[in-house]
Amino acid sequence: MHRQMAPILNNQRGIALLVCLAIISVLSAAGLELGKRVRRSTDLTIALQANFRATEMAMAGIHLAMVILEEDANANDIDSIQEIWADPEVINGAIASLGFPSGQMTLSIVDELGKIQVNALLDKFPGNTFNNDQKELWERLLDLMISADKSQDERDPSEIINSLKDWLDSEDDDLETGTSGAESAYYQDLVPPYTCSNGPFDLLEELFLVKGLSLGLQASETLEGLDDTSLGFQETFTVFGMDDTVTEKNRYQFPGLININTANALVLMALLPPGMEDQAQELVDFRVQKHEEKGDYLNALDKGWYKEIVGLSDTEEKRFDRLITYSSNFFRVVCSVTMGEKEHRVTAVIQRKKGEETNRWGCRIIRILRNQ
Repeated sequence: MHRQMAPILNNQRGIALLVCLAIISVLSAAGLELGKRVRRSTDLTIALQANFRATEMAMAGIHLAMVILEEDANANDIDSIQEIWADPEVINGAIASLGFPSGQMTLSIVDELGKIQVNALLDKFPGNTFNNDQKELWERLLDLMISADKSQDERDPSEIINSLKDWLDSEDDDLETGTSGAESAYYQDLVPPYTCSNGPFDLLEELFLVKGLSLGLQASETLEGLDDTSLGFQETFTVFGMDDTVTEKNRYQFPGLININTANALVLMALLPPGMEDQAQELVDFRVQKHEEKGDYLNALDKGWYKEIVGLSDTEEKRFDRLITYSSNFFRVVCSVTMGEKEHRVTAVIQRKKGEETNRWGCRIIRILRNQ
């Protein structure tokens, strides 16, 4: 009996040992996997915390820009590249006052009304009537950007302008403008199909959905008299600029006035009459001229300063004055924060407005984009 029990006991001990080893192996694997998951969770938590801190720092930069814009507006009624909000040294000093290490945060403020307001092509919303001054501005701009030689550039200025109007307008039973416009029926036949907005552009990129603009809005060749050849889409056009005043029948509008104190050379070219393209760069140069020793700006950018550079006829001057302004109330602020090797960027569009009760200027964020 004892002889028969011994092998059985020996076998049971071996099995038990194998079971123990198997359990230890499983527990070890589970422990390793748990460790990996804990580390991944910890890394993710650290990354989320870093992103949160960077975003909060960037938002602090956005609010700092709002304070700078408010102070500037309460000090004077002119907005130009000579103001504190456009001065990198002033902005860097303000950043340093927040206690951020040098180079960790960068902040830039750009005037949105130094650009062509694409929604101003229509007189009022809802509606279906051209703003004639803005229509002429677009015609001038496209004449500059599009070659008259159709073998070199197949874009058609009339098609672009008519299609833009059709995209914006309403209350016209989807009637196409001229012979080259486009309403929803045209876009429904495309692949993939989509509908015409019949309202203002909300994003600048929507322009490329419009008939005639799928080929882009870059100049077909380098424009003579334009020093800065890097001027692009974002620097020339904007969807912002709506007037808060509501007119009869709950209509609203985009005035389309361009701040000549901040407009780039291409926009100034479009504002000037044909044959005066070279003087656009002269206007740009006049704005930035400084005293060689003191470093102060030489030229005040008050109302009518352009007359020192360009000579316009009475008719041309009246048209020019209908299209321009010397101040702004819409600004694009970009704040970048560097943490480690990663850059976090927040872009905000700010509207500046004077309070009716306080009679002081204040700012509000009307659009914000993170990591753009």
